[in-house]
Amino acid sequence: MAPESPLQAHSQVPGDAPKPKLPPIPKGSTIRRRPIPTRPPSTHASRRIYVTARTPFRSVTTRVRKQLDKNLRSASASSKAFTNRLAGDKNASLDDRVRAISARTRPGGNGSGIGIGLEDAGEVVVLGTGHAIQRIVEVALFFQKQADCVVQLTTGSVGAVDDVVEEGDEEWGGEGQERVRMMSSLEASIKLR
Repeated sequence: MAPESPLQAHSQVPGDAPKPKLPPIPKGSTIRRRPIPTRPPSTHASRRIYVTARTPFRSVTTRVRKQLDKNLRSASASSKAFTNRLAGDKNASLDDRVRAISARTRPGGNGSGIGIGLEDAGEVVVLGTGHAIQRIVEVALFFQKQADCVVQLTTGSVGAVDDVVEEGDEEWGGEGQERVRMMSSLEASIKLR
């Protein structure tokens, strides 16, 4: 019986066999990289910001802060609309109004938060792959130090599609052979407290 390789001995998921390496590209061929596939945000209140290794740190933090402020303004506007609807009902008793407000502010109620409306403020998701993971960690640490922000990190993998193009096919625009390479990714979800 052959000894286990270090990859098999330290697999992240028990029972998972390591993925085989991609075959070497033929002599004279080049690799044409396609853009990494993106997906739409999971909710209407979240915004995704894709970061590369060359994206300036200050640019990312400014974009995130602007989006958080925009989300807060829209959440407070919806909260004011609820308050106006409640005040517009002239025939409602004080007890009915108190019940409506408590149902609105209670977790799992009809809405979330009448006061500032931070629960409705949404989130901003900053994500990157490969060398950009360091930039994502820097941005996450910056916002974790902010008193009004909560940060969650999620790791994952993304399949990037590359084209192996033969030397003569480049001139004619040939696509060549496709191959998928897996890349590590990191998502930082930033919300207001």
